[in-house]
Amino acid sequence: MSNPPRPSKKHHFVPQAQLRHFARDATRKSIWVFDKSSGRAWVSSILNAGSENDFNSVQLDAGKWNFEDLFQDVDSRSARLVSQIVDRRSVGWFKPGDRVALIDLFATQILRTHFARTTPRHLGARMRDLVRGLGFDPDADPAMAMPSDAALRLGAVRSFLQRDRIAISMVRLVPTLFAAPAGQHFILSDDPVAMANAFPYGDIGLQAHGIIACLPIAPDLAVALVCPTIVSRYEAIDQAEMEAGQRARMEAYRQGFRTGEAIEIEAAELDGWNHRQVARSARYLYAAIDDFDFARQILNEEPQLRSVETHVELGEMGRPPPARKNMAAGWQLVIQGVADHCVLPIVEFDKSGEGLTARTTSLKLLELVAADSGEIRAELYQDGRPRRSIGAACLERFGAADEGWFRVVHNDEGLRALMRKLDSER
Repeated sequence: MSNPPRPSKKHHFVPQAQLRHFARDATRKSIWVFDKSSGRAWVSSILNAGSENDFNSVQLDAGKWNFEDLFQDVDSRSARLVSQIVDRRSVGWFKPGDRVALIDLFATQILRTHFARTTPRHLGARMRDLVRGLGFDPDADPAMAMPSDAALRLGAVRSFLQRDRIAISMVRLVPTLFAAPAGQHFILSDDPVAMANAFPYGDIGLQAHGIIACLPIAPDLAVALVCPTIVSRYEAIDQAEMEAGQRARMEAYRQGFRTGEAIEIEAAELDGWNHRQVARSARYLYAAIDDFDFARQILNEEPQLRSVETHVELGEMGRPPPARKNMAAGWQLVIQGVADHCVLPIVEFDKSGEGLTARTTSLKLLELVAADSGEIRAELYQDGRPRRSIGAACLERFGAADEGWFRVVHNDEGLRALMRKLDSER
């Protein structure tokens, strides 16, 4: 009898099938790799790229458990799906099962990288520092102990097996295909799912309004999951006034959202996605050609990106959140509803009014928000700095319609009555 095959020791956090689409030649056996920590680039076999010895294994009391095979099914499905997307240059042919496979690819790729292990360790150490700063000894509490390497690896396995918790957040997002401008290209990294928000007040999270999750699948293509509120803005461009060039660009995007055909993005947008690959990666970048000068420039300007342990940070106790970049000056009220969101510019407050009482000149937008009976969250900003927020709220108009007065109050009548009482006693 022949001996059973030995378990693989070289485990990939970026699948080989995905890396092959970035291969440097027709043999599809090698790829260019860039190391952020050293600034060096070299040609690597795809077998070695995006991998680490025993990355998907854990030492237990009963011996070493190799869990690399857990990824086999999703990797096989994803390989077929990505090949079809690249060949057809479209996602318009998707059936429900293809959409599920794409979401599973995103969820898996988010959870299988180094950050699934380094982030809990980083946050654990940060929490210990905060507790120590308050005068307590974290070592006196067993619950504050740093997680072991085995616990971190098992936690990553648990997250992968429960990835439907992440996948459910992506069901609402619209599959979209981006194409690089002629002569330019996407790069890939060891944390290849990059995220951005299309709105200056938007958060980076799969459930956030305005989110875009983008995964490069070839040097000239990236598949994305796009918030439907972005798509709805493009559907409404016929009602907006804009110059001809901008309208043509927006119509091209709208057509791509409608048909699933590849949308050729602008050079600045491509640079933004490649910058996120550099910023989000733990250490390595991958490309079909030796063209990493842009990465070297980014790292010279932002040397802290040479080594990244986490994308999550705990805020300083007692300090307000940082200002939002690119928000308009003055007072702005961000309204986050169940299905949509907007910004109301504020021109006047009534400090004696209930809840947050204010006036806006955006009367049509105010009318739309007031007509939505769903629960909202309101966030008040001054020059991009958060000043106040009210969750589980509703918006009520009052006074003459052309004056633009409204109040944001708690949706729960009991809580609203309590706040009225507290306000009257101040």
